[in-house]
Amino acid sequence: MKKQIARSGEGESASGGKQKKLITAGFLLFLTFGLASAQTVDELQNDVNKKQAKLSQVQSEINNLQTDINRMQKQAASLKNEIALYDLQIKQTETKIEASRLEIEALQAKIAEIELSIQEKLEQIERQKKFLAETLRLINEYDALNSLEIALGNDTFSEFLDQVTYAGNLQEKIGDILDEIRMLKAQLEQKKADLTTELANEERVKQELELAEASLQDQRGMKAGLLSATRGQEKIYQTLLSSASQKQEQIEREIFETEAAIRQKLGDKSAPLITSGLLRWPMSGILTQGYGKTGFTALGYSFHNGLDIAAPAGTTVYAAGDGIVEATGRGTAAYGNWVVLKHALAKDGRVFNIYTLYAHLSAIKVSAGQAVMAGDVVGAEGNTGNTTRLLYGPERGYHLHFTIFDEDGFGIKPGAYQDTYGPYQLPYGYTYNPLDFLK
Repeated sequence: MKKQIARSGEGESASGGKQKKLITAGFLLFLTFGLASAQTVDELQNDVNKKQAKLSQVQSEINNLQTDINRMQKQAASLKNEIALYDLQIKQTETKIEASRLEIEALQAKIAEIELSIQEKLEQIERQKKFLAETLRLINEYDALNSLEIALGNDTFSEFLDQVTYAGNLQEKIGDILDEIRMLKAQLEQKKADLTTELANEERVKQELELAEASLQDQRGMKAGLLSATRGQEKIYQTLLSSASQKQEQIEREIFETEAAIRQKLGDKSAPLITSGLLRWPMSGILTQGYGKTGFTALGYSFHNGLDIAAPAGTTVYAAGDGIVEATGRGTAAYGNWVVLKHALAKDGRVFNIYTLYAHLSAIKVSAGQAVMAGDVVGAEGNTGNTTRLLYGPERGYHLHFTIFDEDGFGIKPGAYQDTYGPYQLPYGYTYNPLDFLK
């Protein structure tokens, strides 16, 4: 009987040794796989970093071109200057296309890195599950033996204590493995969320690329059209410029006089819930014209009812805050293609509404009645409508006009000069300085 129990103990000891070897082998496998994966992830991360560095250089070039464009805009309108502006904007759009392609490559490398990390986490979880299953099996085998059998199966009391300690360690190991699995699953879920975000970013940049490529063709066509219309002669250009100026002044005066009448009726109003950082900037770019009496009177008005933000063709425009799409419009006059969002602001039990206008869009990505969150894509920046496109060609060029209206006095009406410009609608109301709301 003693020999039989001893053989049982020897079997258990062998099993214990097997488990120790299994854990050791598994740990070494984990280190080996982890090191190999880390090197692969590092290579991908290095690739991302290199592309991001190059992207930063290209973005800097885009900003420098925007500075040149802004400087050229301040020069006297002439055919020579207008052609130079077209060339600058075409070059900027070409650079924007290069930047979008670089960003797509960087995002694809990052997506590959995340997918590799997800696979790594899945394999780590499976290894931990195997460790857990083997640990539970060993514990069950220990539970099948009583203390006397284990004691008789060992030659010395020290060996007996080693076996008991090892059994206790197995119990503790279960908790460690479960904690590790929970942690790995949490990391896995975060990686999956990161992957979803980056895939959405990739799709957004691909759309930007498509818009920029379409805008590039449009810009080249406009330059060719200008040269054809003027036959390269300054005198013809100035005649066309004078005619366009008179027509555009009508549109700008329509906006100015409509909103001036509302201000006179409502008096001076304080902006509701003026809070720093209430809204986010709707587009990345350079602020080219502020709000209020900016002195830009060449078009027949002295008050600018919003902000102008300039960026390369196809730059994405985002919702400045949570809200509902109040309306959208399209046309060749006034604001061109535009979107208006309605935002509800609440404080101390009171609710205020404001409206944000996104004008001169090249593309609209929302529809009336749609709910949007801050940061959702509204459209793409463009040069549609009355952006002095006819007056000075691309002097102001591609930009976003962003206005904030109070709910009192806000409305949308048919444009007054549809016989000249075709159908268009005009959002109007009591305006606030957007800088008071933006973070």
